Amino acid sequence: MRFDLASRTEEDRWALDILEGLREVIVPHDGLLEQVIAQFPDDYKRLSAQVDLLTGIDTGKYGERAAAIFNEWDDKNSWPSLAALQAFAFEQFNLPLDGAPARAALLAAVLGEVPNDLLYHGNVHYRKVMFHTIRLLATQIDGNFPYQPLLYSEDLMKLLVAAVIHDLGHEGGDNLRNGIYTPGYMEQKSYDHARDYFETLGLDPDFARDVEALVFCTDITFIAGDNSPCVRMKKIYRHFFLGGLGDSDEIENMLIGKMRRFEDNPRLSIMAMLLHEADIATSAGMTYEVSKSETVKIMQEFELDIAGPGVLLKFMKEQLGGSMVTPAAQQIFGAQMEEIMRQASADLASGVEKF
Repeated sequence: MRFDLASRTEEDRWALDILEGLREVIVPHDGLLEQVIAQFPDDYKRLSAQVDLLTGIDTGKYGERAAAIFNEWDDKNSWPSLAALQAFAFEQFNLPLDGAPARAALLAAVLGEVPNDLLYHGNVHYRKVMFHTIRLLATQIDGNFPYQPLLYSEDLMKLLVAAVIHDLGHEGGDNLRNGIYTPGYMEQKSYDHARDYFETLGLDPDFARDVEALVFCTDITFIAGDNSPCVRMKKIYRHFFLGGLGDSDEIENMLIGKMRRFEDNPRLSIMAMLLHEADIATSAGMTYEVSKSETVKIMQEFELDIAGPGVLLKFMKEQLGGSMVTPAAQQIFGAQMEEIMRQASADLASGVEKF
C-alpha cells in the first residue's frame, strides 16, 4: 500500500529527528549536515510537487517530463537534497521510519551531499539516480509483472540505501588501475565510505552485505566484458527470469565473490537490475538532447573529445544490449530508448561525428 501524503502533518518530523540525531554519529563536513537540516522542509515541499511524476500511475512521456523538471532544477540551482528524496521514498512506500535502515538511508543521503564536482559522476548524478529509482520502484510495486516476486519492505530499503551511495566519492574515469581492470574498484570504495557508519548505527550485517553487492554491481566498465560485475549480474537476472543461462555450470561461474549474494535470491537480482537501469536511465532513456549532454559529460570526465552519436550508440547497443531489461524499466524508458537510438542513427548517417 502506498503512503497517503495527505495524511502527513507539519508536526510529523521523523526525518528531521533522524537527521538531527546524526550529529552524534557523523563528522560534519563544513556545516553540511546543518545545511541539509535547514533546507529540508523546502526541499521536501518542492519534491512533493512531483508526486504524480514519481509515483503516479501515468508513466507516459516520463523521460520528457523528468527532463523538464531536471532542467528547471539545474537552471535555478534548486535540486532537492538526497535526504528529501529518501524521506519521500520511505513515506511513499510505507517503509518503517524508526529502525536502523531508515537512519542508514538518511545518513547515506548526507554523505552523498559531500561536494563532488565531477561533470558526470557528481552530486547531481546521485540525485538523478535516486529520482529514477523511486519511479522504477513505484512501477515495480504497481506493475504485477508475471513471474516476478513481490519485493518486501526490507528489499526496497536496501535498494534506496544502495542508490544514494552507489558512486559516493567517485574519482572519475573507470576501474582501470595501471592499465589493469579491477572489478568494482570504485564501487567498493563508495560502499566503504559508508561501512563504518552503518556499523555504528547497528545496521544488520546481512542487510549491509546486500547493499554492498548492489553497489558493486553498478560497475559497467566498457572494456571489461564478462568480467564486469554489471554484466554478470545481468546474466544472473536472466537466469532467474528470462531463461538466459541454461547451463548450471555457467551460472555457477557467475556466482563468485560478492556475486554469491545472488545465489537463490531472485529478489536481490531484481533490485540490482533496477539500480543499474536507474543508473543509466538519464544517459539512455529520457530524451536525445539529454543523452547527448550526458555523453559529452562522461567523455569530458575521461578527458576525451569524442562524444558523438557513434559513441552513444556503441554504449546503448554494446553495453546495454539496445533495450532495458526489467518490465518496469521497459514500461518507463523502453520507447524513449528506441527513439534515442533512432535519432542517433540518423545523425550518424547524416555525417554527424561529434555533439
